[in-house]
Amino acid sequence: MTNSHARNNDLDLLHPVVRDAVKKIEKKLNDEGIPFKVFEAFRFPERQADLYAKGRTEPDTKIVTYAKPWSSYHQYGLAVDFVLFENGKWGWDDSTPEKKKWWKRMHELGRENGLSPLDFEAPHLQISGTSSNALNQGHYPSGGDDLWAEHLAAVIAGWKDSPSAPPNPNVPSRPVIVV
Repeated sequence: MTNSHARNNDLDLLHPVVRDAVKKIEKKLNDEGIPFKVFEAFRFPERQADLYAKGRTEPDTKIVTYAKPWSSYHQYGLAVDFVLFENGKWGWDDSTPEKKKWWKRMHELGRENGLSPLDFEAPHLQISGTSSNALNQGHYPSGGDDLWAEHLAAVIAGWKDSPSAPPNPNVPSRPVIVV
């Protein structure tokens, strides 16, 4: 069973357009010797609520996100966070000219593959051409597959907190198996 409060980097849970773009970006970065890996992909709304609490209701922490549950593209499988992975450790370092170039290159490759970086959150890349308001109303990008749609529908069905969950994606019905 998946822990909905834990970080998740399973690319299979992403929308196929994002999944394919992320694989291309990561391969190209690694081929160029730039050590980025996907730190987080699909994010359950429970984890988003936990992150939103940091710096607000959780004592002795800094604010890490401005997005409440269902306001981040992560909850829809439409965003990833790439982070440097060097010597077996995750790092957000951009203090050297070389590392600044690495982050810039990751953003360039994101744009080339239909993903937009956020200017206030360097690791984040998200699908272009939509908005969190549109997603919250159930207007999802085309090209979704059964795996993505069924996972998102299950997460939506399991969410009992506020804000309310968005509408379910259209999950194609499967033909009955006749024996």
